[in-house]
Amino acid sequence: MRLAILVFILSLARVSYGLPVMVTDTIPFDTDSSFDVNYMKLDLFVRPDTEYIAGNVELLSHANILRGDRTIQLSLREQLQVDTITENGSPATFSHIGDKLFVTLSRIYAPGERFILKVYYHGFSTTPDRRGFIHTTQLMPAPGNFTSWSSSEPFNAKDWIPCKDNPADKLDSADLIFTCPKPNNISSNGILTRVVEHDTTTTFYWHESYPIDHYLLAFQCTIADTISHWHHWADGDSTYIMHWVYPVSMDTMPDRLKIIDTILDLYDRWFGPYPFRHEKYGFAQWEGGGMENQTLSFCNSADPGLVAHETAHQWFGDAITCKTWNDCWLNEGFATYIADEYNGYFRHLVSFDTIMKGHERDVTSQPGGTVHTPDSLLVPNTLNGRLVYSKAALLLHMLNFILGSDSAFFRCIREYITGPLRYHVASAEDFRAAVEKASGRDLKWFFNEWVYGDGYPIYSVTWAAKDSLHPVVAISERGSTEYSPFFTMPIELEFKGVGIDTIVQVWDDQALKAFQFSFSKPVQVMVFDPHNWLLDGEEPRTLAVRISQSQAMPFTVSKEVSGYDFMFSTSSAGDTHIAIYDMLGREVCIIPLGMLDEGAHSIPYQFPALINGMYICQLFVNDRATASSRFIVTQ
Repeated sequence: MRLAILVFILSLARVSYGLPVMVTDTIPFDTDSSFDVNYMKLDLFVRPDTEYIAGNVELLSHANILRGDRTIQLSLREQLQVDTITENGSPATFSHIGDKLFVTLSRIYAPGERFILKVYYHGFSTTPDRRGFIHTTQLMPAPGNFTSWSSSEPFNAKDWIPCKDNPADKLDSADLIFTCPKPNNISSNGILTRVVEHDTTTTFYWHESYPIDHYLLAFQCTIADTISHWHHWADGDSTYIMHWVYPVSMDTMPDRLKIIDTILDLYDRWFGPYPFRHEKYGFAQWEGGGMENQTLSFCNSADPGLVAHETAHQWFGDAITCKTWNDCWLNEGFATYIADEYNGYFRHLVSFDTIMKGHERDVTSQPGGTVHTPDSLLVPNTLNGRLVYSKAALLLHMLNFILGSDSAFFRCIREYITGPLRYHVASAEDFRAAVEKASGRDLKWFFNEWVYGDGYPIYSVTWAAKDSLHPVVAISERGSTEYSPFFTMPIELEFKGVGIDTIVQVWDDQALKAFQFSFSKPVQVMVFDPHNWLLDGEEPRTLAVRISQSQAMPFTVSKEVSGYDFMFSTSSAGDTHIAIYDMLGREVCIIPLGMLDEGAHSIPYQFPALINGMYICQLFVNDRATASSRFIVTQ
């Protein structure tokens, strides 16, 4: 789902309908595991010029292990009036408290035993704050007919449907029946099986035969023109394409929507068959940003990036849905990165590298944050653009790098999306297990750093050499926040010179690590992370080699923006380390540098928190003290 959602200031006065005072919903999704809903039949009357709805929902459910009080919990916004509830056709006892609907079943059902609940309700759904069910006029590209629609992600399905509102519990199928005033029509999920004309209204019968999550159920009621055709896949199969376009957009929109066929073919080749081939795919013009409703994307325009993003969701978010909202990045990060890859594949106006750098600037505009959203931040941060869109897209970009090639990455993702999780739900750990199985690699370290880890790494890099054939590169890392883990990562280094341009990959697994190289031709410059694979807040950096002088370099410590820089020279190669002492001679820390060649060296380092004062540092080569220096820490 794209973040650009219009804010509507029009609202209806609640007091005129005698609605109760709203009780704040402190739990954003249903956690009742005592039962599951398998099938929904929704029958609603809706209008384009108001948020009024009236009708009923039939929920075919089965028991897991019911509680002793026989009470189960659904969600329904408190403004909606529940008229009655039946259990297998008989009246049921219920209470509607805040946004929770509690139903006391007539008996204890055995695990797996089925029962049918039918909820009759009506009311003005979203007055005054207009969340999951909205109406306005067709504003884009110009004011026109009235329109109303649902907008359920992440916690607002209850604003228009009594449901078990939890992404972990998918419906097996659904029937969605909408009646609306003429001449409006209804776009919705699945296939349109029947249209029945009445004197002043029309009833539209939609059927979704594939598993679907509650928040992906959707409709729009408005006056719209339809555009349809059959999309023919490379394997000879076909899928019906059906778009709904505002009448004022019909001069330009049909030609622009042809791009959807190109996107579908590309994704079908990358990720396997379109998951809902035997129903449809379509686009409905609406007044929000974008929303990936199953088989029907809502988009405010036919912008290629937007359409590519929402169409990617049909695989990532709809076919496989995040198991909990903590892992919403599995929906949004994938759709973002895949749309970026689409843009790069077709070389649109903005280059792929430019898009990646934009994500990086977005992420590093603040120091902290995790891709996996903590429970305490679910309500404000579930759709956090900086983290679950941009940082998650860069996470996938780095996973592409880790796996070694685009072909390896796309093969692993294809096996994930077409494997046992298809039409089910997945957590970050489910995704990790799928990629590990497909790649044969242990990726727990990567997920610990980039899914659950806070912030990102900040690197300091220096390099020196006794001659231009034998450079030594020192890489120092610190986290962007005090809670950041150490980010173990492969890093590309590109060495350039007369007759030489080569990329070497090193494994950075220490806070400070030196790497030595030997080349047959002189190198003059080094580029750190030349392809900008790393999320570190930096673009690729080019450094010129420092050639050591014949005379010894004094041992000095200088304060830099990102830490301290140790500069020294060694008269012979050896295992090198620096020891830091306070003025009482107590050891503060040891900085291992590993094997260093003879010559000049410049080593960056970020100390852990040091109190103000003077410190002594001593240089050791092969356990022999060779030089010492002092430096002062001031805050």
